[in-house]
Amino acid sequence: MRWLDGIVSLYNSLANTRNATSGNIIQSNRVSWQQLNEIYKTGIGNKIVRIKAGYALKSNAINFTSEEDRTFYLAKIEAKLKEAFKWSLVFGRGIIVLNDGTDLSTPLEAVNKDNIKLEVFSGDEVTVVQYGMDLNDKRYLQPIIYNVRGFNFHYSRVIDLTYIKPIQIDAPTYQYGGISEFELIYNQIINDGIVERSSASILEKNSSLFYKIKGFKHALTNKQEDNIVKFYSIAEDRRSIYGAGLIDSEDDVVTVSQSLTNLKDADDISLRRIAMVSGIPLPMLVGENVKGLNSAGTQEKTSFNEMIELLQQDYIVTKLNQLLGKFGLAPVTFKDNQNVTPLEKIQYETQAIDNALKLYDLGYDVDSYLKERGISVKSKDEFESEFPVMGEVKPF
Repeated sequence: MRWLDGIVSLYNSLANTRNATSGNIIQSNRVSWQQLNEIYKTGIGNKIVRIKAGYALKSNAINFTSEEDRTFYLAKIEAKLKEAFKWSLVFGRGIIVLNDGTDLSTPLEAVNKDNIKLEVFSGDEVTVVQYGMDLNDKRYLQPIIYNVRGFNFHYSRVIDLTYIKPIQIDAPTYQYGGISEFELIYNQIINDGIVERSSASILEKNSSLFYKIKGFKHALTNKQEDNIVKFYSIAEDRRSIYGAGLIDSEDDVVTVSQSLTNLKDADDISLRRIAMVSGIPLPMLVGENVKGLNSAGTQEKTSFNEMIELLQQDYIVTKLNQLLGKFGLAPVTFKDNQNVTPLEKIQYETQAIDNALKLYDLGYDVDSYLKERGISVKSKDEFESEFPVMGEVKPF
């Protein structure tokens, strides 16, 4: 029985040792500003930022109450807002400072739209020198004074675009800002880099040369293999994946071809996990067509649109309206179904107009309904006032 108990104990020990839940733990580390910047300068990191910032802040995706507001936004705000949102993705924060020429550390007074300048700073340059510590204060755990390059900015002058909000205990670590997009997908980017760097080495080793040298064991025994190793090292340094080395005719060379059955799978797994965490569908991330018979990419497009709309609602629209309010402009909203093809847009507008006719019969405000969906329709009276109907045309 003691022998049997020992066997059972052995199996339990081995099972527990190999149990992933007992041998692994989830741990996240704060990624440095320098590392975030290095990721931003890589191809895949930069592409993620360009896709998200570009689609989320398309000018034709915003509903303005007047054409004057749209013109002012395009002229003075759009470029600065895109830059700040881009830095919020990279560093977790991007700020827009309203500079009217007065002391920047004091509260902002009335804004003159013609004389004010907008300055953008990335989160790696921003530190918080004063924040709200009173639970009853509306600025509790929010910055009161920002500092950039030795200059202090009062919060009333700052539009603070922050990304994923950390828990309160981690807020000081992130300067009361947000968590970077790259920190969320850091492990996936590292894994993708490992696969990318190993691909060239794997391809070179796909067809390996093995040299059969007479007396090699004897040379190893007598520690005389240095010259042999040096000779073949020089020959291999001259060889690449498309060439071969030069050897003595008495030596024998064989080629062993190896199958790379798992390289594509490893590459797909790393890219799929980046796509999953970033919310960008894999075909769009790598720039390829949607695979599968009769697949039109509907699910991928729906997932992408939902991701963009969440970015707009959670991280952009409130800050954008705050900035517009500084200039005395009316609040804006984002349109539904923004990233559609021309044919899909026609179908969407047709359905929206059909629904508007039904709502009109029920007594609802049809103009507001259509405006919220980015559709501008002129009534018959308005059209005729702009283009008066000519007199009756008689046939020849």
